[in-house]
Amino acid sequence: MPSVTPLSRATATAVPSLAPEYSYPIAWPGRAPGDGFFIRHGYAVENTWFNPNYWHTGEDWYALDEDTAGAAIYAIAAGEVVYVGANYPGRVVIVQHRVDLFSMYGHLDPNVAVQTGQQVKRGALLGTVLRRSDNVPNHLHFEVRTFLTTGEVNGAAPRYGFRCGINCPPGPGYWPIAAPDHPGDQGWRNPTHLIAQRAFPAGSTGALGKAAVVSAPISSSLTLWSAPPASAEQAQSLGELTLQPGARFSLLTIQAGLEDSRTTGANAYQLWYEVALDDGRRAWLHAAVASDFETGNDGRPSTVRFNLVPWLATETGG
Repeated sequence: MPSVTPLSRATATAVPSLAPEYSYPIAWPGRAPGDGFFIRHGYAVENTWFNPNYWHTGEDWYALDEDTAGAAIYAIAAGEVVYVGANYPGRVVIVQHRVDLFSMYGHLDPNVAVQTGQQVKRGALLGTVLRRSDNVPNHLHFEVRTFLTTGEVNGAAPRYGFRCGINCPPGPGYWPIAAPDHPGDQGWRNPTHLIAQRAFPAGSTGALGKAAVVSAPISSSLTLWSAPPASAEQAQSLGELTLQPGARFSLLTIQAGLEDSRTTGANAYQLWYEVALDDGRRAWLHAAVASDFETGNDGRPSTVRFNLVPWLATETGG
């Protein structure tokens, strides 16, 4: 199984008090970021029907039960807006969070809410998803990467003839499966893993907040585990939990796969939450699960669905 890295440990009796530093990029009003959406094409999965034989370099977020057009797009973390432009189709916004960390939001409506040079906080509104006029379903293309432009991808000497071209900040959004390197080698990162890894500072004490069962979880019930099955610790089943949409639990610990994972396919996604149950026990739950809604040419799943997301007191939900 892919390696995972444990994050902050808390006690079941601690009072939630921490504000997250990173969160998901898309939300409906009044709902937690990520609730009501799924990742149709994940990071380092084959881009299936749209661009077969290419790895997807980010995540395509779609609404589960309605049109994604008009969904609000939020900055995943504090930073500076360093790019607004392009016709992707739609606008692209890029936010720089650190010297070597950028998030990119593509297929936005032209009426974006920010401008280049603007400082934004986590959860700041960037814009909304474009209503497209072509035959591609409306969605958010979302990337996290270590570069704004880099030579072989979208800088002075692109290796492949992608439409974006020379010194084009948005970049191509995909990378040939036949390439000698993985997207991670060029600086793309698994967005879900990175958000989970950096949501709270390492070593944080006290409960991290609340985890909420999403409105349409992929599973009707989940096995309760004494440890994440992907960890080195011996995991034991503690029973089953029926998932009630909207139910909330104290979030104690997050464990996620590597940000720069070199594994491919949606099965590479690893995201587990340790929560405090109503009966006083603590247990690990599988928060994100690979789905065969889309599959690559090799038959492996390309889609990721959620069972739980962090419940955040932000503009998107209190």
